Amino acid sequence: MRDGMIDGVALDIVLDDPALRLRAAGPIDAPFIRHLFEGTRTGQFAAMGLSGPILDQVIAQQFSSQTAGYAAQFPDALSLIVTRNGTAIGRLLLHCASERWHIVDIALLPADCGRGAGTKIIDALAASARQQGIAALTLTVLASNVAARRFYLRHGFVETGRAGDAHIAMRRDPA
Repeated sequence: MRDGMIDGVALDIVLDDPALRLRAAGPIDAPFIRHLFEGTRTGQFAAMGLSGPILDQVIAQQFSSQTAGYAAQFPDALSLIVTRNGTAIGRLLLHCASERWHIVDIALLPADCGRGAGTKIIDALAASARQQGIAALTLTVLASNVAARRFYLRHGFVETGRAGDAHIAMRRDPA
């Protein structure tokens, strides 16, 4: 991505894989973002014994709640679509402030997890933040999401404490 602006400064996040790109999300991406949410959350709710119309209703409610919550808490966040060879495979929601960039949400389709895209996104964010003098990358992750916590720890994040009842705050200094 080379066309986003933050406080008049160009946001230049360049992934080191020519097949991967970040582009600004638009209204046409709404069905994909919903599909992505379903793909990343359905297993979680199915494991609780939910299925059929009840599962569909819970997923719809959770998606609506998450969308409204993000919009209220991070109204200026950049919504970016991750593509591989032109096909949408994920989303990055990034709130950029002068001192830190907060990764609000990062998600990849389950079939694209474990193929290096997440690492390349985190590395590109850190490089861009470093170039622009940003002091930190931050995020929160569900305390119960052990795999995500391990991923972030492997990529230079440290846990900085609790963020509410269910989340852990994490930070990476890009320098």
